[in-house]
Amino acid sequence: MATTVQKTVGALATQAIETYLQKAESYEKPVIKDRDPENLHQMRISLRRLRTVMQVFAPGIFLPKAGSESQVSAISRHLGKLRDLDVIAAVLQEQYLPDLPHIERDILSIVFNYLKKKRKKAYKQTKSTLKSNRYKAFKTSLYQWVLNPDCNQTARLEIDTVLPDLTLPLVSHLWLHPGWLVEVKSMTGKLKPDTHLSADEVDIAVVTHSDTLHSLRKQVKRVRYQLRVVSAFYGDRLKEDLANLSDLQDTLGTLQDTLVMKDFLHQAMPKWETKLPTLKALLKDSRHRAWQQWQTLQQHYLTPKHRETLRQLLMHPGADDFLPETNSKKAPPKAHQPLAEKPSAKASEAKKPTVQESPPTSETDSDTDSDTDKTADA
Repeated sequence: MATTVQKTVGALATQAIETYLQKAESYEKPVIKDRDPENLHQMRISLRRLRTVMQVFAPGIFLPKAGSESQVSAISRHLGKLRDLDVIAAVLQEQYLPDLPHIERDILSIVFNYLKKKRKKAYKQTKSTLKSNRYKAFKTSLYQWVLNPDCNQTARLEIDTVLPDLTLPLVSHLWLHPGWLVEVKSMTGKLKPDTHLSADEVDIAVVTHSDTLHSLRKQVKRVRYQLRVVSAFYGDRLKEDLANLSDLQDTLGTLQDTLVMKDFLHQAMPKWETKLPTLKALLKDSRHRAWQQWQTLQQHYLTPKHRETLRQLLMHPGADDFLPETNSKKAPPKAHQPLAEKPSAKASEAKKPTVQESPPTSETDSDTDSDTDKTADA
C-alpha cells in the first residue's frame, strides 16, 4: 500500500513529531507495570526517533522549551539506566550462563542478586520520571505545538528542494569523525586498518579508544535515524546504506557492551576475573570477534568511492530516477552480532534482520540497538 508523504518541511516535521510522541506515550503504562522489558526498549526507540526528527528539521521549526530536544534527551537518559540493567541481565542469562561450568553458574548468582537490587532502584527512578510534572509538561507542550506548529519560512519549502541541505551536513560530520582512523595505517597512499594486532594489542586498543569508538557509534546511530526519517523520499536507494550503518552500529555496540559488562561485574564482584575465568574468556572472545567485524566495516567506509556514492545519492531525492555510476559498489560483508548469540566457538552466526526504511508508522518497531552505552543517549 502506497504511503502518502507530506511535501513541505513543516508538514513532515509536524507529522513525524506527532507520530513518535504518540508512540512513546503508548508504552507508558506497560513500562510502569514492568512486566516485559521490551516495552521500555520500544519507548526509548520512539524517544530517540522523536529527538532525531527535531534535529533534522531544526532549521524550520521552533519548539517550546518544555518540549525541546534537550528534554527528550534528559527523559531518555533517566529511562536508560533501567534499560542498561535489563540488557546486562538478558546477556548474562541467555548468552553466557549456558556456556559456564556449574561452579561458575553458582558464583554468578551473587552477580544476579546485585543486579536485582540495582534494578529495583532504577525502576523506581523510571516510574518517578514518567509520573513527574516535567514529563507531563513535555508531552502537553508538544501536543499543543502539533495543533499549532510554530515554524519559520523554511518550513514552507518543498521537502525535495532542501533534502540535500538537511542530510549532507549529517553525513559530512560522520565521515570526519576521528573514530575511522583508530588503528589505521597508510599503505601505498591508502588508509588501511591494521589487521596484524595481537590479541593483547586488540584488548589495549579497545580500552584506549573506547571513548572515540563509543562517540563514533553514537554518530552512526544519529545519522542512521536521521536518514531513516527521510528515506521515503529516496525510494529504496538508501536501503543498503541503512543496513550497513545498522551493522556498524551493532558491531561498535558489541565492543562497548563487553567493556560495560566488565565494569558491571567488577562492581558486583571485585575479584570476578579469578572466580569466573570461563566468563572472562567468553567476554574476551566476543570482544575480539567484534573487533574483526569492526575492521571490515571500517575499511568499507574508509574507501572514498563508498562515501562518494552516499553523497551523490543524497543530492538527488526521488524514487529511482538518479542512479550515479558509483552506485555499483559492492556491499561489505555483513557484520555479525556477537551479543545476540552465545559467544562460543561453536556458536552459529545469526543472520541480521532486514532494516525497514519507511515513514513513521504506528506499528511496533524492531531495533537492534545496544543500550548499554556509557552515556545513555536518546
